[in-house]
Amino acid sequence: MRVVSNSEQESASRHAMKGFAIGIAQWGSVGLFASGLLYAFAPWYKKTQTVNKFYIVMCFGLGGGAYKSDRYMVNFERRGRAQTLDEETKKRYELLYGNAVEAQKALETPSAA
Repeated sequence: MRVVSNSEQESASRHAMKGFAIGIAQWGSVGLFASGLLYAFAPWYKKTQTVNKFYIVMCFGLGGGAYKSDRYMVNFERRGRAQTLDEETKKRYELLYGNAVEAQKALETPSAA
């Protein structure tokens, strides 16, 4: 596990909360739709108390929010790892082959020999 700064932690938590909000909206909608279908076609569901119906829809929303939050967090970590790998590869390349910017400047400036 790598050491992260406070700003990186805050960025990761904001990204995860964004995923949670999207997931709860998506799966809450699915729960409402399923509840509507059950209300229309299942007589036993009509007899169910409103509190229990709300609980069913809430379970859809919270489960979907947790799932989507996890997916967003995993993607955030992967993107961070890819960026770190790219930076390290660039450093190794510059060590082996030199800095391209310095080489370009050397070609552009005429030597005073």
